[in-house]
Amino acid sequence: METGAVEHTTYLWVAEAVLRRHRRPLTARQIVTFGLDDGLFADKDISRTPQKSMQARLSMEILKRGEASRFLRTEPGKFYLRELLQTPKADPNVEVALKEYTAIRRAPAPASEQVLVVPKDAYRHVLDFQGIDVNYNAILERLISSGRLTHLPRTEAEVNSEFKQFVTYTIIQQRDKILSFRRGQYNRAASFLRGARCVGFGGHVTEDDLSILTFSDRGIKANAAREISEELKLGSDRPEVDPDEIEVLGFLNDDSSDIGIRHVAVVLRYWAPETPEWKNPQRGEASINQLRWMKTVGSEIDLLDFEYWSQLVLRTFFQGVVISRPSLKVLRPNAFREPHILCVAGSIGSGKSITTNRLCERAGYRQVNTGQVLARLLDIPPVPITPRSEFQVKAYDFITQQNGPRRLAEAILDDVAAMQEPRIIIDGVRQLETLERLKDISTRTVSTIFVYTPPDVAYKLYSIREANSPGMSLSEFMRIYNAPVESEVRLLIQDADAVIYNWFGLDDYELVVERLIAELGL
Repeated sequence: METGAVEHTTYLWVAEAVLRRHRRPLTARQIVTFGLDDGLFADKDISRTPQKSMQARLSMEILKRGEASRFLRTEPGKFYLRELLQTPKADPNVEVALKEYTAIRRAPAPASEQVLVVPKDAYRHVLDFQGIDVNYNAILERLISSGRLTHLPRTEAEVNSEFKQFVTYTIIQQRDKILSFRRGQYNRAASFLRGARCVGFGGHVTEDDLSILTFSDRGIKANAAREISEELKLGSDRPEVDPDEIEVLGFLNDDSSDIGIRHVAVVLRYWAPETPEWKNPQRGEASINQLRWMKTVGSEIDLLDFEYWSQLVLRTFFQGVVISRPSLKVLRPNAFREPHILCVAGSIGSGKSITTNRLCERAGYRQVNTGQVLARLLDIPPVPITPRSEFQVKAYDFITQQNGPRRLAEAILDDVAAMQEPRIIIDGVRQLETLERLKDISTRTVSTIFVYTPPDVAYKLYSIREANSPGMSLSEFMRIYNAPVESEVRLLIQDADAVIYNWFGLDDYELVVERLIAELGL
């Protein structure tokens, strides 16, 4: 199949997968954002301007196929699936009912590769950790002994959370240096980490990696060797790597995102030979940029420069050189200089409540709590009177209604107006569209501070904070962390005017909030 045809099919397949998951009309920008965050795009299948490409592919599909298309527009710039289209129930707050069409389903693109997977009932009690476990042999033996390892088409596995796909994540090291790189602007990494540096090379373990010689580990080391040869070049040649020279370090399990839930990574290390060609390796794939050797002795590595899996690797295997102090990054200082409403956003356990409270105490802000506003709209008590898991389900049902984000934004701004205060903080916005509606209808600038905390650290902080939930298990925390209503929170970082990075110490963290107040003149 020609490259253009593959790209065309990929965009439509991603659009269908995203719309089916979110079950509401979305813009081309939102479809691309969610598709990237879910890891549905392959590097080779995405253009330099994916939002325009998505808009064009969907528009052409609708134009050419008409009512036979599986897609339709519900309003200018918004797309949906015909088979999911329903006329909303009678509701005075819903201004326009979506017009219903006869749904015609077309099969998704054929699978191009078979990836190694393990079903949830076989890994549930084995991969029961967040982060890296160095007991590689014991974990692999338990997974293999289940007799459930198999291969699935990748197009199926990428949207099926009942399986984990095996991927390799290989550190390339030479004495006291490790090779790092930066992914291109658009790639399979979670969208809020696009552009962050990486220390792991690899990809999906496939059926092509399996042979008589590689059967013992189901092709894991063979895949690592193959991926190194594909992602790097040494002059005009590809590196030839012997799988037996690759060292296995452990398993990386990350259940903090949809893409993490569907993957488990084997962390490996390849000691690159000290030969002239390895002095300046070149990229072998377009998505890899800014390749450079990074010293791990006699220097400090700032974790803020790296995506989450690389943070885990550096924190586990290179503890002596990482900087993990709470810190901040102001991206648009002007957003805080004119009269504004301040949104503080972040995932559960991130520390956004500490940030909000400190800003209220030290900078004279008054708080509007989104959860309390939403509780009034739902006519139920807020958390913790209503159990969080129950509240999350009701909140998601509300916010996915046609005008849910608009109604929430209007109710929030009603509270803002009633306060008649010059400085207001809105705490707890969780959806991109709610934030966009706030910006559209507010008479004041809406500025955003995002609090980023690694998921494993968020679990520790949440367990400390929730005195009424002692001993909360990791799986219980991940259920509320990954609830559908929380799925967009991490994406808000891409439009933030300032970002606070929270790592471990609460005292140090509060000092960073104080520094933010001083730096912004609040």
